[in-house]
Amino acid sequence: MENWNITIKAPTGEFDATLTLGDEGGVPVGEMAGKNGKGPMQDLELSPAAIAWSTKVERPMPMKLKFQGTLDGDTMSGTVKFGLFASGTFSGLKA
Repeated sequence: MENWNITIKAPTGEFDATLTLGDEGGVPVGEMAGKNGKGPMQDLELSPAAIAWSTKVERPMPMKLKFQGTLDGDTMSGTVKFGLFASGTFSGLKA
């Protein structure tokens, strides 16, 4: 398992989250945890150079977040879509 600390920059401000990434029988699995709870990383795609996943949040309102980014050694960065209308960025370091 690998742990990552990420910062998400949203239209409403910045917030931190942690990612736990692993592998179950050759299938990437993960969990994302933040101040508003934790849950599985859905539709997780992981390669040596790229990462993509989605997760559902209930606060501040129910919506699906879609992440798409690049991996470079111990760093990751990319974009995140908040529901249908808003977008932001994220960046992180391997813990």
